[in-house]
Amino acid sequence: MHTLLSDELYQQFRDLLLTRSGLFFPDHRRNDLHHYLTTVLTTTGHQSLEALYAAASVDEHVLRTLIEGVTVGETYFFRNAAQFDALRTRIIPDLIERRGAIRSLRFWSAGCATGEEPYSLAILLRETLPDPPSWQVAILATDINTTFLERARVGVYGAWSFRETPAAVREQYFEQTGAARWRIASGIRQQVLFARLNLIEDEYPAVMNGTSMQDVILCRNVLIYFDDETIRTVVRRLYHALTPGGWLIVGHAEARSDFFAAFETINCPGTVIYRKPLQAPLFEHPAPLITASPLRPPLPTVEHAPSGVESARAAASLPATPAADANATLLARKRHPSSHHGTSPQHTSGEADVLAAARQAADRGDLQTALHLCTAMIERQPLCAEAHLLTGQILEHQERFDDAIAAYRRAIYLDHTLHLASLAIAVILQRTGRISDARRSYERLSRALAALPPDAPAPSLGNTTVAELQAFIQRQVAALRS
Repeated sequence: MHTLLSDELYQQFRDLLLTRSGLFFPDHRRNDLHHYLTTVLTTTGHQSLEALYAAASVDEHVLRTLIEGVTVGETYFFRNAAQFDALRTRIIPDLIERRGAIRSLRFWSAGCATGEEPYSLAILLRETLPDPPSWQVAILATDINTTFLERARVGVYGAWSFRETPAAVREQYFEQTGAARWRIASGIRQQVLFARLNLIEDEYPAVMNGTSMQDVILCRNVLIYFDDETIRTVVRRLYHALTPGGWLIVGHAEARSDFFAAFETINCPGTVIYRKPLQAPLFEHPAPLITASPLRPPLPTVEHAPSGVESARAAASLPATPAADANATLLARKRHPSSHHGTSPQHTSGEADVLAAARQAADRGDLQTALHLCTAMIERQPLCAEAHLLTGQILEHQERFDDAIAAYRRAIYLDHTLHLASLAIAVILQRTGRISDARRSYERLSRALAALPPDAPAPSLGNTTVAELQAFIQRQVAALRS
């Protein structure tokens, strides 16, 4: 096995990683990169670093393995006590005051590694929110490393992850599963939605994948691995992902303060945090069209009506509505119904461009333009189920619920495998108080899924399995009955 990292090969790997992941390995970190590459070489079975580079340049699977091999996942619960104190004493009280009327909050752990950070946040919210079950809380946790995300979803940790955690917290929110191993309580685990996201790609902020209109973003110890240009880009995107008055928390060793010039700087004991001005316009720049793979968070499992991705309201003082957009918070993604199901025909490249433009308009919050484009598409191609589905999502964001249900039903008529539309209808009915109708809708969807293998992907819902969706439906039906 040839593991020599020549100057030329070092530059090639450095540039590839910078371009595709944003990870920057300057000269003083060359030895670190060499160490990581040697480990990846063993994992992939390539015989030389040259062969590994050649494969990673053309094979997305090898590239992802390479990126995951050079990312750092060192973290622990309640890391940086001063920042969690700021959350407890400054940020959450501010949000309670401003959001108390609608009781809806959105948090994003960007660079969540193996999950300790978002779970710490979920525990903190459980302890600080008044009457927690009455709040619609969405916690999105993303990372570029899928191995880390799988470990996070399992939620089992060793003693080292609790090195700054009070024993009483571990006893209350974890169960011991073996010698020095603890599993996060299911009630906490179910509040966090994990999904893969590459922070340098043009897939956020966006309505359609749940990464916009955030109240708090934690992006700690992530920016230190980027170069200056990437930091500027990521910070600008995070700024636009926040609601006016939203909070950004970064690590103490993160980039220079001038990168955060658009924010208000808030000094708290032992830490500095950043806040988007309350007077900032809700939408300042168009969010780009999503081109990368969509997020696939797992199904939320809260017993009350699930928190939804943001409705693009025009009032800057309001957060994302908890709207019954389970279609967004559950599995927000670009929709591509299977061409071999239902009667929806293939559309031409020109029609596909119209749909793409409609999604782009929705992503930047221009729902009127998005709806106009969908209407034009339906006039030209009335049997396009995807256009009806997107229309339903837009109408739902506008809280035109009856119109949204009608659009979703047209989509289902054209493609009976659009279970996303069926789910959206059920959640709208639940949110608007039509309990019996909502329960029947959930049960109809459950019966339709019963014919599919439990471990199969649920049609129109990305990689979410039938079993995951069934479990969510069962919890919602139980909540409705109670």
